[in-house]
Amino acid sequence: SAISLLGGLLPFGSIFIEMYFLFTSMWNYKVYYVYGFMLLVFLILMIVTSCVSVVGTYFLLNAENYHWHWTSFLSSASTALYVFLYSIHFYLFKTKMTGLYQAFFYYGYTSIFCFALALMCGSIGYLSSGIFVRTIYRNIKCD
Repeated sequence: SAISLLGGLLPFGSIFIEMYFLFTSMWNYKVYYVYGFMLLVFLILMIVTSCVSVVGTYFLLNAENYHWHWTSFLSSASTALYVFLYSIHFYLFKTKMTGLYQAFFYYGYTSIFCFALALMCGSIGYLSSGIFVRTIYRNIKCD
């Protein structure tokens, strides 16, 4: 659905600039030394991911759609899709890599990184949506 694809756009926007520096240090052999700022960006990513997932779950529950589980996971995990699309742009325009071996090496490691990012962001979104749903339905009285 649209929530699942568009949910990752905001978290990607929060890490977009840092991804350039991370990819530059990995693939262009530049030294990365701003680890404190990367920790701050990681915390911002976690907060934005959980907020986007909670808002998407709220919209689903408000529309009386109670199948929020996979949507909350996928809307957060779609951040990795945008990171992978950015990595394609980075490969084509920012690196000077040529050849099939370098392309397989680059996209192989980038795919592993994006898969791990999808699992991490999806788990954060699912857990925060689960806490949100338990919190709002805790005090409902059934007569």
